[in-house]
Amino acid sequence: MKIQLQNITFYPSTGGIENYLYYASKALLKMGHEPTILCSQHQPDLSTKGVYEDIKLIRHPSYLLPLIPFAPINPIYYVKKLQKFLEHNSADCDVIWSRFLYEAYASGKTFKGGIPIIFIQAAIATSLSKIVYAKSRVVSKIYVKSIYPQQYFIEKRAIEMSDIVVVLSHSRMREICNFYNLSAKKFKVIPPGVDLEIFKPSKKDNSLLKELSLPNNNRIILTVGRLSHEKNLAMLIKAFSKITSNNTYLVIVGDGQERPYLELMVKRLKLTNKTRFVGNRRDVRRFYSIADVFILPSTYEGFGQVFLEAMASGVPCIGLRQDYPNILVACDEIIREGKTGYLADPYSTNDLANKIETLIFDDDLRDKLGFNSRRICEEEYTWDKCVESLLELSSTILNKR
Repeated sequence: MKIQLQNITFYPSTGGIENYLYYASKALLKMGHEPTILCSQHQPDLSTKGVYEDIKLIRHPSYLLPLIPFAPINPIYYVKKLQKFLEHNSADCDVIWSRFLYEAYASGKTFKGGIPIIFIQAAIATSLSKIVYAKSRVVSKIYVKSIYPQQYFIEKRAIEMSDIVVVLSHSRMREICNFYNLSAKKFKVIPPGVDLEIFKPSKKDNSLLKELSLPNNNRIILTVGRLSHEKNLAMLIKAFSKITSNNTYLVIVGDGQERPYLELMVKRLKLTNKTRFVGNRRDVRRFYSIADVFILPSTYEGFGQVFLEAMASGVPCIGLRQDYPNILVACDEIIREGKTGYLADPYSTNDLANKIETLIFDDDLRDKLGFNSRRICEEEYTWDKCVESLLELSSTILNKR
């Protein structure tokens, strides 16, 4: 089967969706299918066509007008130009798996029920933009607000024109259905996979401990992700300040606009010697090897791929318990309470601190939960299983044509 996977970006840009496209494509190749990734020339030196580890790539121009005075019409202009590109570069595929609203909508407009389209929706575009740009500069906020109406229209039409919409969690499905007043019958929940060869239990990386100036006889709390408002790392830092153990350290992997604020908080709480901000890293798996507990206290998260990475590495996890619509996370679907980790009260730093102490002070419990975490990833979160579910959906749609 010829399958085109779409997104606005792909490698060398990095992120959850880019990784999703890569691992899904590699699984498809292994199964004998022909995947092609379509994205934009999001960096000036990228060619229109290429190959990445046997995966065919097609890149269209960025189709962005100057922000002034054309900002309000950018999304519609982008889609119009993209439609013409798709006519010449997507017509020979059997099915389209689209990860971005512009590509999904343009595909629906171009092929109008001809080629099956599965829209794998990550989030509600306007909701995510409001959160991500909450503390941005005024100019950025004005631009984002100016395109809200178009984003709303395009995303809703992309959902309606797609044969089916795949989401990574029941939490996200509920949010989208309520936001757009849609029936859940249009949706299918298919969680992603995790690379079990890269992320696996391993001995502590002593060279990394040395690099971070951390002693060997320590307890490490790890978090990985973008340092932005919705990741709620301020809550983690406040909970960490309540941990009484002298040999417990907090390691924060990632970067973002919240970093200066978080570093100042660490300084004011006198945690500088026990906290490490390491920025973005390509060797994230090494950090899981030194972690005793993994925590992602997000208040808005469609899934949380890093939970799977930690679990596959044998590290127990802590996330926040969902409280719809204020706390929109999928932790309840990923973490098995008392079996692979714990769910903390989203409004209590004391509860989060207690959950952390329960794990860092009990080696046997931590080992047990880590073992369970790895086993569940092997059984439920492989990329083969994810892709097989998508292929089954694709075949069902094709058989109805």
